[in-house]
Amino acid sequence: MKLKTLILLFLITTPLFSKGIIIENAYIKYTSSKNSVVYFSIHNTTNTEKKIIQTKSDIADRVELFTMKPSDSGMKMIPVEEFSIPKNSSLHLSPRGDHIMLFGIKSPLKLKESIPFRFIFSDGSEIQKDIPVENERPNNELNKKLELSEKNNKEIRNKNNVIDESKEDVMSNYDQNIPTNEDHSEHNHEGHDHHNRADTLAPAGIMNPHIHEKGKWMVDYRYMGMKMWGLQSGGKSQSDLGTLYFPYTDPTVQMPSGSLITSSPLGTTIPILSPNKYNYMSVPADMVMEMNMVSAMTSISDKWMIMFMVPAIKNKMTMVSSNFDRAPMSSAGIGDVSFSTAYRLIKTEHQNFFTGMGLSLPTGSIDERDNMPMMGVQKVPYNMQPGSGTYSLLPQLSYNGNYKKISWGAQSQANLRIGKNDNHYRFGNRYEVSGWLSFLIHESMSFSVRVAKQRWLNLQGADATLDPKMDPQNDPYRQGGMRSDLLIGVNFLITKGILQGARFGFEYGKPFHQNLNGPQLGTRELVNVFASFTF
Repeated sequence: MKLKTLILLFLITTPLFSKGIIIENAYIKYTSSKNSVVYFSIHNTTNTEKKIIQTKSDIADRVELFTMKPSDSGMKMIPVEEFSIPKNSSLHLSPRGDHIMLFGIKSPLKLKESIPFRFIFSDGSEIQKDIPVENERPNNELNKKLELSEKNNKEIRNKNNVIDESKEDVMSNYDQNIPTNEDHSEHNHEGHDHHNRADTLAPAGIMNPHIHEKGKWMVDYRYMGMKMWGLQSGGKSQSDLGTLYFPYTDPTVQMPSGSLITSSPLGTTIPILSPNKYNYMSVPADMVMEMNMVSAMTSISDKWMIMFMVPAIKNKMTMVSSNFDRAPMSSAGIGDVSFSTAYRLIKTEHQNFFTGMGLSLPTGSIDERDNMPMMGVQKVPYNMQPGSGTYSLLPQLSYNGNYKKISWGAQSQANLRIGKNDNHYRFGNRYEVSGWLSFLIHESMSFSVRVAKQRWLNLQGADATLDPKMDPQNDPYRQGGMRSDLLIGVNFLITKGILQGARFGFEYGKPFHQNLNGPQLGTRELVNVFASFTF
């Protein structure tokens, strides 16, 4: 009976352990998200190869085997069917090689708690191991020694021409110059490799929605500059002096002509009314519009992001008067602060589709004043005021995608004015659509081409203190227009050092078509710069 009992006990317990297999320095990466990662060192002291084909634990909905492999777009995390441990050798799970991903963690992880795991091998054997939750790998010194020992073992095997490339430690094939994310715990693994590319963010002139790690903040600075010179009406250019001395008419002020004929058989005739003729006293010659924007954004889930933005605006203009005098004019101040949110409607491995809505607050001034030619200190024109004076809705649709070394995107947005401001007018609505294509030159650098088209409408209402006959910029009916731009840009990603993960970029462009309800200054050059950092 004793012999039968021992045999039965042996048959039952054999699958529960794998002789000659040792797991050391195991830990679960501590995180507050629903995903995490498991690392450890596993040593095979037997004379046969061992393969882990499955890992089980009740801690998460899915426990899967992954590895990092180089691709055209950088190191990419891909699922694998097994982890192979060569005979008399070791395998070290790490952020840069094989690792175990936990998806859908059922309850929040607690530091130092131990979680039961079962490791199933291809020969049917199993190992049970309680793995602790830690911030970093335990016993780091021991782990370094093990890795060094494994490296020496491989050198010996190379000398003896006993080498199997498919069974080497994946750490030996890792390129230290290719950046990877050291912690996968905060990421959804779909499209994982795109986070570490220079083209993750859109070109500098576009604030494209971007879902990053939950709980982290992205601080973003942007400069947008626009140089304008040369008057234009419709698609045709106009000279400064020609505009000053050309007679214009005001259809809102009718002047009578002719005389009353009282002896007419038809009775007294009504005199003919003709529009009032006038000449402008001054016109703009050139202008530089600059906007410095600081924004902070965070992802509150894997679908929602929120953003807060504060713009500072500075305008400089040269005016030409009818007595040939040239005088500078300027204005500056905080613009309209905005809050916005974006929601990711669709996400696939290579594509994202967002919708969003924002609200612009009337925080910018609409009463800035400066010296005007022949007039002294006066209120500057509509387009020189830092603010709008009204609330505005900021709807947005955005799409982006990537494949290998190419990424692309499109964005449609609008600025919809609500009501009129304290000076009894509102700016016209503005609509813009933009599309771009980026080429990844290196993980840390990308080149982009972008086409943008925008349309803005005339003002509604008028500021009674701005005389439209003094300057065409004071005329609410000469403010609208449309423009198409072509821009080229470059984005950079810092992959090393204290600023690792920071991004910056530059974009330069010119309009290739514009039609203005002028006379207005035509736009000639566009410059966009951005820098962002996530913490």
